[in-house]
Amino acid sequence: MKNRKILIVEYKTGSTGSLESALKTLRYATKRMSFRLENLNEVIKAFNPNILIVDMSVHADKNIIAKATTVQTEFSTPVIYFTEAINSRTLYQTMKTDHYGYIYTPYDESTLQTTIELALHKHKNDVSVRESEYKYKELFNNMTSGVAVYELQDFGARYVLVDINESAAKMIGRKRTDILNKPISMVLKSAVQYGLQDTIKKVQETGSPVRIKAHYYEDEHFKGWLNSYIYNLPTGECVHIFHDITEQIEAEKELKNKQKELEKLNLELAKTVVEETDKRKKNEQVLFEQSRFLAMGQMISAIEHQWRQPLSALGINIEDLEDAYIADELDSEYIHDLTIDSMSLVKTISKTMEDLKTFFRTSQNKEEFMVLKIFHEVFGLILARLFNSDISFHMAYTKDNSTNEAHDRDVIDFIGRLKDFSVTGVPAEFKQVIINIMNNAVDAILERKRKTTEHVQGQISVELEKSSGKLNIYIRDNGIGIEHNAVTKLFEPYYTTKEDGSGIGLYMSRIIIEEHMNGKISASPLPTGAIFTINLPVE
Repeated sequence: MKNRKILIVEYKTGSTGSLESALKTLRYATKRMSFRLENLNEVIKAFNPNILIVDMSVHADKNIIAKATTVQTEFSTPVIYFTEAINSRTLYQTMKTDHYGYIYTPYDESTLQTTIELALHKHKNDVSVRESEYKYKELFNNMTSGVAVYELQDFGARYVLVDINESAAKMIGRKRTDILNKPISMVLKSAVQYGLQDTIKKVQETGSPVRIKAHYYEDEHFKGWLNSYIYNLPTGECVHIFHDITEQIEAEKELKNKQKELEKLNLELAKTVVEETDKRKKNEQVLFEQSRFLAMGQMISAIEHQWRQPLSALGINIEDLEDAYIADELDSEYIHDLTIDSMSLVKTISKTMEDLKTFFRTSQNKEEFMVLKIFHEVFGLILARLFNSDISFHMAYTKDNSTNEAHDRDVIDFIGRLKDFSVTGVPAEFKQVIINIMNNAVDAILERKRKTTEHVQGQISVELEKSSGKLNIYIRDNGIGIEHNAVTKLFEPYYTTKEDGSGIGLYMSRIIIEEHMNGKISASPLPTGAIFTINLPVE
């Protein structure tokens, strides 16, 4: 046969007769050797036969049988014995070996070929079985899961452990050699108490596998939680696969405890947050009220400057009235002119009072309001203070890369001519922000004036820039300026650089712009003075 190689091992040269010739006729590649004259291992390594035919026709030598058995094991080469048809001694000597058949003399070619091919086929199957067994054993012994195999013995009277892997033995705290071939009552001493033996019996009887999740087991060797799967093998044995999940169960318990602690902590934290938020809102409301009163105080100070001129003019009118009476110059025309002039002054004072009353009387709810209208109201009240403090005022408005600007008293009319636009917030709060920044600018300029002997022309500039859905407001002054290390603290509560400052004006300005109007406010020092920047989304 093609590629089949057969090595004939003779007890003495020629003792197998025409066997080699018959094999060649059947197209086997053959080689013949003398057991007594040549080294069998070396010949096998060189020739690499598929099968060995060992001559037992002359003498059933135990050494030959032992050597043939060793070769069959070491080289995985099947052995066939060549012998006489009836030779009880040969049969006796070889019956305990794992050989692959006999070639009896006399033989015919058909029988010879059948014997050889059956031996090769059986050997191939044996190799396949051994490989499968090896793979099974490797898998069995290296599984992290515990596996125990029980066999029903004594007509169903007891279950005996016939195999167990190292993982299982380690899990239950036993040595494999101590429990093999022992009844289940000696392997798992609490098997009856925890229902494991009854489950195995049920699987044996019904043939249906059973899965047991997270069941507790305890004996003198093991204490913990298991996941189990029990099923029958076709050969009748019962397999128990199990995992020790004690650490997992304990971890889950610990996790549940931690979750309860966390839930409790979250509830306490939520309660604290609510309390602190409520406290913060109350504190913020107090700060708002304080900031509001400060702004009102600043506005009253502005009104002082606003009223100074009309009150002075009224005083002059009254004195002139007395002088005219003494000089006998009173006539209807004089009284008419004096009345018109005095009433105009009274209306100016009255309007200022009305402006002050309405300034902080608006709703505290969020709404859309016109930005330029707010600036118009604020500037109308503070311009007098600016002029009395020798501070010039400049305003610019940039839109679509086009800039318009005005100075000093022209600013009021200038604002009235611009096309207004809206933002969302509380109008009174936004007024507070602008008043606070403008008054801070005036105070900074006056402080600079006090600290220098040179004449300082105060300057305040307000620039409004609208682009890409944003309103940018820049308020610059040439006052005393801001220290670099103070910039990050300016908007913190109760931080102030003034001797008589409260430290809440800029803090509340930040709250209003950033939290109430979704904008941004910042301050930066300039070479001379400072700049405050407000960014707001516009409608």
